[in-house]
Amino acid sequence: MSAPSLKFRVADIVEAGGLSAALELPPESLFAVAPAEAAPAGTLKVGVEVSVGTEELLLQASLAGAWKMSCGRCLNPHEVGYESKFDETYPASAEEIDLTDALREGALLEIPQRSLCRADCRGLCHVCGKNLNETACGCPPPAAQTETKPSPFGVLKKLKEQ
Repeated sequence: MSAPSLKFRVADIVEAGGLSAALELPPESLFAVAPAEAAPAGTLKVGVEVSVGTEELLLQASLAGAWKMSCGRCLNPHEVGYESKFDETYPASAEEIDLTDALREGALLEIPQRSLCRADCRGLCHVCGKNLNETACGCPPPAAQTETKPSPFGVLKKLKEQ
C-alpha cells in the first residue's frame, strides 16, 4: 500500500475553504523506527479536518490504531487498541503544512505506560520465571518464603523490648 502524502499546500486549502480527508496509513508513514516500548500493529485510520481562519489553520484530527506491546506481568506480546482526537494550529502564511509530526505525536501519546494481556494475568513466578498463566510451578508461595527469612528489623524489636 502506498502511503498518501500528509503535506498539503496552504493556498489549495484556503481556495477550497478547508480540507476534509479520511486516510488509512501504513505505520511506516509515521514511524521510520518504531518506539522501543511498542510497535505499531496494522494500519492507522486517520480523519482530518482543516478549517481556515484569518491567520491560522486549525487541524482537528482523529486517529485509531493499535500498539503491539509486552504484558507488564507475563511479558507475552498482545495488542492494545486506541482512539485519539486532538487539535493543532498552523500559520495561514505558510506555503504548505505537513501533518506527519502532529499525527505521530498523537499516536505516541496513546502508548500506555503499562499494559496487561488480560485483566486476570497471573504473571511470572518470581523464583523460577515460569508463566503462571500457562502452568503452575512447584515454588513455595511468596508468603511461605517471607516466613522463613528473619526480618532485618528484628534487631530493632529487641531494642524496644529492653
